[in-house]
Amino acid sequence: MSRVVNLVLLAIMLVGAAVTYDMKLKSEKAAEKVFQLENAVEAQKDAIQLLRAELSMLVQPGRLQVTVEHYADHFKLEDFDRSQYATVDEIPLKTTGSASDAAIADIIDDRNHDIR
Repeated sequence: MSRVVNLVLLAIMLVGAAVTYDMKLKSEKAAEKVFQLENAVEAQKDAIQLLRAELSMLVQPGRLQVTVEHYADHFKLEDFDRSQYATVDEIPLKTTGSASDAAIADIIDDRNHDIR
């Protein structure tokens, strides 16, 4: 009888060891995956920071002015004229009141036709 109990306990111990080993392997794989994802996130952050720095360089007014002067014949830009500026009084005010369902449907239809 004690021999059977010992064999059952040995079997339980072996199953427990196998389950523990399997859990250890799964946790190591999960930790490795987390490490890889953290590295990927850091790489993306570095890339974003680099792109922001490049954008900052590209939109500097001095650099843009040189580019515009270099390609003046291509861009054909002209200086602003006083008539192009508007005053606050010239800006139309937004109309108040609720729009009808038909008016909203017309606006949606117009936009759908513009998209096509």
